[in-house]
Amino acid sequence: MTNIDWSEYYKGTDGNPPHPLLIKALAYVQNRGKAIDLGAGALNETRYLLEQGFDVTTVDQSPLVEQEARHIGSGKLHAFTTSFENFDFPKEEYDLAVAIYALPFMENHFNDVFEKIKLSLKNGGVFCGQFFGNRDQRKNNTNRTFHTKEQVMELLDDLEVLSFEEEERKKGDMNAHIFHVIARKK
Repeated sequence: MTNIDWSEYYKGTDGNPPHPLLIKALAYVQNRGKAIDLGAGALNETRYLLEQGFDVTTVDQSPLVEQEARHIGSGKLHAFTTSFENFDFPKEEYDLAVAIYALPFMENHFNDVFEKIKLSLKNGGVFCGQFFGNRDQRKNNTNRTFHTKEQVMELLDDLEVLSFEEEERKKGDMNAHIFHVIARKK
């Protein structure tokens, strides 16, 4: 993952409600044991998951996340300051893996990391997150990863796709192309 200073983004998003994709994904989660929040940012999704009874692991490169996690002070919160590539994903550990606008910011090792995420899910565990599409205007940014719809479906081939929404929107002079995914490990 690119070494970006995310502090302004975290300040600007602190206190936001959890992303609607996460709320939608919870309807598919059978057990509320352990969750992993990848790219935890301002910990909005993490707080929500703790409120829902999950034991939560956060993985984010920014030390700000670990500092904020200490302020929450829950024995059910385990924060790791590292890249996704360097995190030691345990096998069959999580009931839910959350990656809200996080995975596309990896410039290398995308497929390897996504495979590790899938392996870290228990049978019946749920993944929710986004992939940037190949028609996204940011595709010329080599610090991010972009996929065609076919490539995303190939990544999800061994999962049961529960929700798949393709979004294209224009904001100012920028075109966004995003795949919103909820999928279950078979």
